[in-house]
Amino acid sequence: MTPEIEILEESEFKIKFILKNASPALANSFRRAMKAEVPTMAVDYVDIYLNSSYFYDEVIAHRLAMVPIKTYLDRFNMQHECACGGEGCPNCQISLRLNVEGPKVVYSGDFISDDPDVVFAIDNIPVLELFEGQQLMLEAVARLGTGKEHAKFQPVSVCVYKIIPEIEINENCNGCGECIKACPRNVFEKDGDRVKVKDLMACSMCEECVEVCEMNAINVKETNNFLFTVEGTGALPVREVMRKALEILRSKAEEMNKIIEEIQ
Repeated sequence: MTPEIEILEESEFKIKFILKNASPALANSFRRAMKAEVPTMAVDYVDIYLNSSYFYDEVIAHRLAMVPIKTYLDRFNMQHECACGGEGCPNCQISLRLNVEGPKVVYSGDFISDDPDVVFAIDNIPVLELFEGQQLMLEAVARLGTGKEHAKFQPVSVCVYKIIPEIEINENCNGCGECIKACPRNVFEKDGDRVKVKDLMACSMCEECVEVCEMNAINVKETNNFLFTVEGTGALPVREVMRKALEILRSKAEEMNKIIEEIQ
């Protein structure tokens, strides 16, 4: 059967969906592609011209690197693929500048970008606090990268999945309720003189219910359906992360097919 995706919940930064009819290998490849293969912008290095704050230059640079940047993949090249040869040009990098004096809390929204669209994704993230007489002047240079290079390039903060099981309760069930007491996820509920599944998605396949059922009435089986929870950083819409990850997987599969054909 062909793999399918069913969206369950979706908000600005979070999405829950079911990947149906997929092998564990495909599910894990999809997860890894979203985390490590989809490129986003992040601060690569920082030129600090004046810093009289209480923070070391390196601490400020590290903080800026971990703030997500709105990314437009059609506007920028990966540096190793750019015509500049990785030297850095407007086609593969962008600068965000700051020149402020205290007393002031410096937020991510205080930075001025070369491109008004390519800015820090969340504008109210505090970077540091400047006190009276302190000043900070810097230029942060951002570029495209992937999560396998550094975590700052990951477009998702959470990307997890679990198997959706199939739970069978046969005619041996006498409604004793021991499985309800044993289940740590409240998967079951009483239904007259029997027990039924109340929340299948909550099941973690711990099989505590199977262990305590003296009638051997419960059977928990793995399926080829997976419940995904993905939370974006704001650098890219979560749906775009999913789409790009699938494109990357397809490209890798096509490349592998070509290699196999050449070998044969």
